[in-house]
Amino acid sequence: MSLSSSFTDFSLAELFQLIDQGRKSGCLTVCTLPDLHAPGSKSHYYYIWFRQGRVVAAANRLNGEGLSYKIIQRGWANQQLIEQLCPETSLATPLGLLLKTHGILSAEQLNLLFASQLQQVRELFAIQKGVFKLDSKAAVPLKEMTGLSLRTIEVALMAVRALKDWKVLADVLPDASSGIRSITHNKPQIHLHPLEWQVWEFANGSVSLSAIASQLNQPIAIVQQAAFRLMLVGLVEEIPLAESTLNLNDYPMDFNSLNSSVSQFQKSKQLEPHKISTSFLQNLVGFLKSKA
Repeated sequence: MSLSSSFTDFSLAELFQLIDQGRKSGCLTVCTLPDLHAPGSKSHYYYIWFRQGRVVAAANRLNGEGLSYKIIQRGWANQQLIEQLCPETSLATPLGLLLKTHGILSAEQLNLLFASQLQQVRELFAIQKGVFKLDSKAAVPLKEMTGLSLRTIEVALMAVRALKDWKVLADVLPDASSGIRSITHNKPQIHLHPLEWQVWEFANGSVSLSAIASQLNQPIAIVQQAAFRLMLVGLVEEIPLAESTLNLNDYPMDFNSLNSSVSQFQKSKQLEPHKISTSFLQNLVGFLKSKA
């Protein structure tokens, strides 16, 4: 299967949802378009490889040297040693795992390498002008693989949470007059942020997002974004609502607990640095450790 489109028609978040639900394998090629208003602006290519709906590698080149470059750049091994231990003609194991087997890399270093690959993926979610092609027949390059993987929808969720400019997803956000309804009877298995939990508590299909925002004392845009993230991971669906006289007093909440959670969430947002590359890597490495 091959799928090609532009980000004006299909967001990367929606594409990742499709890959996750279909447990797709192959390679996603993303090409950013040059900014016509910026002299010297050029197109850039990025490649993300999937296996059974999980991200297994990412690079900005197709020469198979992306992971080796990261290892050499960090001083963890040199080119000669890598070529000696991992001859390309006989490579049958992901490069990262092979180097770990030989004692060249530690588990911590593999986590850092994979986290740096996922950071490249995260940055692509902010692209407003670009095209992509998903090739399900493309082979997964062992030389670019650490041996680690992460479910595609979890990668998308972390990337969307880190978005600074939501213009790229403005057209797919749920309407403020709509409600959300839970489509699962089980407690969410994916780790949710405090505000996402609070919005999910209203997922009964009867309360509009604008009313939820008022109840939680949050800007409507923030609640719409939280609701979109819940939709992205398949926990809720958007429900159009007719004009309703629903009284939110019918849905009592523990305001002491609620205000505490919201306060913690707001403080964490205030402490978030403008450039999140370092914190993203640290949080992601911790997340990967929890998955081990």
